[in-house]
Amino acid sequence: MGTITSADVIDVDFGADPRPKYLVLEGAVRAAVARGDLSPGTRLPPVRDLAWRVGVTPGTVARVYRALTDEGLLEAAVGRGTFVATPRAPSVGLAEIEVAGTVNMRTSQVMDVGQAEAIARVMAEVGPSAEGYGTYPVRHSDGSVRDALSGWLSDTDCQPIPAEDMVLCLGAQHGMVTLFQALLHGPRPTVVTEELCYPGFRHAAGLARADLKGLPFDDEGVLPDALERAAVAGAQVFATSAEAHNPTTIRTSEARRREIVAVCDRYNVEIIDDDCFACVPTAPAYRDLAPHRTWLVTSLSKTISPALRMGMIGPAEGRAEQAVVAMQQQFFGLPRPQLDLVEALISSGTAASIRADVLRLQAARVARCRAVLAPFELTARDDLPYAWLRLPRGWRASSLLRAAEAEGVMLKAADEFALIDGHAPNAVRIALNGTLDDARFEAALGVLARLLARPPLEVDT
Repeated sequence: MGTITSADVIDVDFGADPRPKYLVLEGAVRAAVARGDLSPGTRLPPVRDLAWRVGVTPGTVARVYRALTDEGLLEAAVGRGTFVATPRAPSVGLAEIEVAGTVNMRTSQVMDVGQAEAIARVMAEVGPSAEGYGTYPVRHSDGSVRDALSGWLSDTDCQPIPAEDMVLCLGAQHGMVTLFQALLHGPRPTVVTEELCYPGFRHAAGLARADLKGLPFDDEGVLPDALERAAVAGAQVFATSAEAHNPTTIRTSEARRREIVAVCDRYNVEIIDDDCFACVPTAPAYRDLAPHRTWLVTSLSKTISPALRMGMIGPAEGRAEQAVVAMQQQFFGLPRPQLDLVEALISSGTAASIRADVLRLQAARVARCRAVLAPFELTARDDLPYAWLRLPRGWRASSLLRAAEAEGVMLKAADEFALIDGHAPNAVRIALNGTLDDARFEAALGVLARLLARPPLEVDT
């Protein structure tokens, strides 16, 4: 079959191209966008419609849409369809830059407690040393830092990682990418996670050329029967944030963790537990329940400073070498100056002081959020820098975002955490942005409270 879609601009000739059909169709969509025949904002045909017209299975079309959405060429709006994405200005990474004149409550930033000055002071005090500065880093080069970080995790009651097993990386996001590269195999492996998930999971899966599929979940975590169906279909890795799900704040219950471990044991599915907020666990961790298949990822970014880019991988029992090899094949090891600075921050007590101040300010911000938004369905935790708000009757997330943005407040809708085939509730995440001063933070909460109390009356026809 030849030229198709609603605008008749996607040229597909499966007979002339020896590649798999999904690659041929993916290339045709990409070419139509590049030519300008599919302009930004154009709605693509529904999966089944395009599949019928080009003569492939709906799964093939869904695979193409998912791959191009993960890449950023397309964007999915839950309940409305798939569209050609609007090009965005280049970004420095996953973090979003604040727009002048707005209050950014989209991005979860660590609380500003003066750590920039404290880190600069410690950096100036780190004595010069020639040791280790003339050679490539090797495994034993970071041994003293791993000792310090292992003690740090134990002292702060976070999930422990023995120093001899710990693998250092450039933040939790890099740790996730490293583990996907170490654990996944085959031409197009599958990772599963909650159907609402931190966007970084999508980016990491895209770099590993893996399919990321969402699973339904409730207030206790992922539904075990859904995980089992995915495992039967060949899922290799279950990636989750058991201690602090982003965006909903839920913590997976002990009973649900045990059910999930039983499924993963039956089907040999690896578990990656992303604990980037370094929460104090209140239930047996996956590493306690399934040490042979659980990989922990954590970092200093959410409690000390994201600028340090210091992440830690806790490997599955007896399997540290898999992560070490993946790390060394990427970048050999962390820069020596960074290692010296982190070790000095911990040994001087500066890191502990910063963490305590961050948690105090974070809890105060959460308390204000709860007080101002008390009439509404808000879920928040003192140990997390964001809150989850289910919207009252009369508001849709899209309309609230527009109304808030008109008053200079930026939020993130549940849609932005949904995978291409996932369900997005009528809710928003409120980031208690630590870079905001108290006055701007309080004013932004006031704007939200006022808007939420007065839902729009007009009805679109």
